Amino acid sequence: MRTTRWTVPVRDEEDISALESQPYEELVPSRSIYEVFQANAVLHGDRPALTVLATPDPSSVSVSLTHAQFFGKITKVANLLSGLERDGVPTVAILARNYATLPAIIWGGQTAGIVSCLNYLLSSSVIKQLLAAERATVLIVPGPSLDADLWNKVAPILPELTYIKHVLVLGGLPEGSFDPRLIDFDTEVELHTPSHLLRPREIDRDTIASILHTGGTTGLPKLVPQTHGNQIHAAWTFAQMFAIDEADVIINGMPMFHVGGTITFHLSVMAAAGHMILTAPAGFRDPAVIANYWATVERHKATMAGGVPTTIASIADTPVGGHDISSLRMALTGGAILPSTVAARFEQRAGIPLLEQYGMTETLANIATTPFHGEKPRGSVGYRAPFGGIRIGSTTPDDGHGDGAPAGVIGPVSARGPNVFPGYLSARHCEGLFVGDGWMCTGDIGFVTPKGQLVLTGREKDLIIRSAHNIDPAVIEEVANSHPDISLSAAVGMPDAYAGEVPVIFVEPVHGRDVDVAELLHYITERVPEPPAKPRHVFVISEIPKTGVGKIFKPALREQAIRKKIADVLAGIDPAATAEVEVDMLSGKVPEVRISVADETVLRRLLSELQDLNLDIRAG
Repeated sequence: MRTTRWTVPVRDEEDISALESQPYEELVPSRSIYEVFQANAVLHGDRPALTVLATPDPSSVSVSLTHAQFFGKITKVANLLSGLERDGVPTVAILARNYATLPAIIWGGQTAGIVSCLNYLLSSSVIKQLLAAERATVLIVPGPSLDADLWNKVAPILPELTYIKHVLVLGGLPEGSFDPRLIDFDTEVELHTPSHLLRPREIDRDTIASILHTGGTTGLPKLVPQTHGNQIHAAWTFAQMFAIDEADVIINGMPMFHVGGTITFHLSVMAAAGHMILTAPAGFRDPAVIANYWATVERHKATMAGGVPTTIASIADTPVGGHDISSLRMALTGGAILPSTVAARFEQRAGIPLLEQYGMTETLANIATTPFHGEKPRGSVGYRAPFGGIRIGSTTPDDGHGDGAPAGVIGPVSARGPNVFPGYLSARHCEGLFVGDGWMCTGDIGFVTPKGQLVLTGREKDLIIRSAHNIDPAVIEEVANSHPDISLSAAVGMPDAYAGEVPVIFVEPVHGRDVDVAELLHYITERVPEPPAKPRHVFVISEIPKTGVGKIFKPALREQAIRKKIADVLAGIDPAATAEVEVDMLSGKVPEVRISVADETVLRRLLSELQDLNLDIRAG
């Protein structure tokens, strides 16, 4: 019995190979999530495990549990859920913000069955579709006294969820409850024993533990089953690379419907018997949580900080003031390419290294990691995960590259190892995903340095293709982000009849700054080295659109670019005319556009002039 804490310093590829020379079963003995937390309770039972903040105020502690106490909570939840379906394994869907009970519900649910944390920002109709696709049998949701917004999102569709056998309500049942499936979770869970499992089941590393849906920045969500072995290996890998042990304390403001919230900022520390500080329910989406970030570090002696790059940018812009943050030893980030200017601002502010890591929901956020004890070159996301692999090259089995393209050659990134999931819940989503011998296509592009470090250059779907010239948007964004008036930027392609598409860039100003568009465009074009990559337009917007976890959401920007293109063409036909435009970015590879103009003559001219664009355009 052992935790996932780090064992030897990992600095480079040689140390990773040395680690792999040891028997895996000895390094990672746990075969289920329950065994992981059991080891914590036995070996470090009196150490702090979980502290939950009720509000952004770092002193607003609502729950404080040791590892022994937390293990008891997990056991109680598992006993409750396994008792609901004595003849089967429940699939438990959770729609909840970061409440105090959520961590124990997740791991207790995985002990009793399969857990799915749903994105609470989605619409009721999408939530209903996901529940049906996951074949959920148990739904856990806050009642109106705890979270009226989420309850009101679920309550209207409950009669349609006929496949849901039990609805466990957090924070008390609503008044006048009429649905016989409703159960008061808070009351019911306390009736169960914390000492042992009443109905233990056989769990191995290949047993499905959870189903997450992708937080897609480029399309609709896919359902991603993850095994107990996937999760344990990811936590163990992060611990080895980031040197995580029982003395570490991390601030987690990521949502639990995201792999970063459940694995990178949660299991990676708690599986090593460390201490997690769970911020107020809305997490990093709450500006007050960011404003109090350094105060939270000081109050709880955090050793690890971090977030996705947009969160890092917000934290970097928050003055430390007089807070003592000397407890911090490192910060981590991932989920998107990190602008070097943002990294520099953060490291200057915090005085600690910001380590990049790379993964995705399908790999439990874990493909490559910058080691705490090794070199930290900016721009690299680090070395491959122990017992895993990274390959650069064609995404077909007969690519001719063998183990991958030579160092420095840019190409599609593939990954394999115990961190890679078994495949999407829907077989049709798996087409072209695996390319033989365990290799999974990531959809990212990049190269490996001579030392074995991975450098990402962009997403295949994010490439702007101008007259057959592939443009990496990061080249433009890096320049824009270096301008003193710009906080964040995102480059996308605008449809163009001649070139197919041309690059344009959307920028979010630093708070309180005015942007001179002409000066900024000149600044960018002077510094972007490739002529085709020089942006055609700069658009200033108050805020770059983001996903629920803070990643830049480029479909929304592509839609804006399409609308601006149509508006420009229409203005050239009739400056006084207006059009109603509907754009569907997610229905297929080519965006669908419907246009309505009151003047039929103007509409016909507009449709004629737009016909050469790579759009599916129809009259509305």
